[in-house]
Amino acid sequence: MMSYSIKKIKISDHLPIVDELVGELHISEKEMNDKTADWNQIRENYLSFMAECEEENEGSFLIAEIDGEAIGFLFGYIDERDDSNFELGEGNDLYVSEGYVKKEFRKQGIYSALNKAFEEMYSHQNIRKIYRLTLCNNDTMQRWLASQGYRPVRLVYEKWL
Repeated sequence: MMSYSIKKIKISDHLPIVDELVGELHISEKEMNDKTADWNQIRENYLSFMAECEEENEGSFLIAEIDGEAIGFLFGYIDERDDSNFELGEGNDLYVSEGYVKKEFRKQGIYSALNKAFEEMYSHQNIRKIYRLTLCNNDTMQRWLASQGYRPVRLVYEKWL
């Protein structure tokens, strides 16, 4: 088992690392969904959006690294409830927006460790639920989510025009 560490970084202070990791996630997502835009087309706006979520919604960008090399990440933020909410429970929702481990470092518990560290960061807050989105054909992620106590609640249907 290799030795890695997990730490929180600030997106705007580590843009090259964030760009590399989120860009790799984007490429892997494009392999599963041909409607995904090219990273170079959305990179600037998407990185700005993530930094904004980090600032305004108590977001956290965690990286896993080995010998100073970033090998994976998890990013999420608090999605505050508003008056239009129709689900039970008090508290805010924690949205896990992005996560990725480089191919050569998978199947070693790194993503699970990132997720555990992420959830622990918010354990002192009044969180009602944690939610995520994943592609319908991402069977690996769906199996992992089920193993962590997640269950599918809604399906999004799209009709591209």
